[in-house]
Amino acid sequence: MMRTKRVFWAWASAIACAAFLAGACESDDGPSGPSGPGQLRVNVSTTGNAGAAFLLTVTGTGITNPVAANSGHLLYEYISGNTLRVAVIGSHSSGVLLRFSVPDVAQASSYNVTLNEVAGSDNNLQATGAYTVTISL
Repeated sequence: MMRTKRVFWAWASAIACAAFLAGACESDDGPSGPSGPGQLRVNVSTTGNAGAAFLLTVTGTGITNPVAANSGHLLYEYISGNTLRVAVIGSHSSGVLLRFSVPDVAQASSYNVTLNEVAGSDNNLQATGAYTVTISL
């Protein structure tokens, strides 16, 4: 009888320790990475020719201070509510096209970008399907 109690307590202790360790290893499902005010980037890539003028719409809360990533590019912006409409003029085929400030970079996935039009160096409109635009930290 005494041996049975010892075995029971040994197993109970082992199960309790395993449960404690498993709980300590769980994540809190909170955001990982940076948070707070900062800048997000709009990235462009293409399988075709470089664009020379880009018209984009970015939506999300608290967008401010858009700037061209390349100091040689011109940027014209209009912000109304949660929408940024921006034209970036300058040859570009891949990489960061522009940056904008947001209240919390941890919410980057809640921002959306749409490429409305692209013109080539000959001023002719290009097929927007040949370009991919994304938002990142």
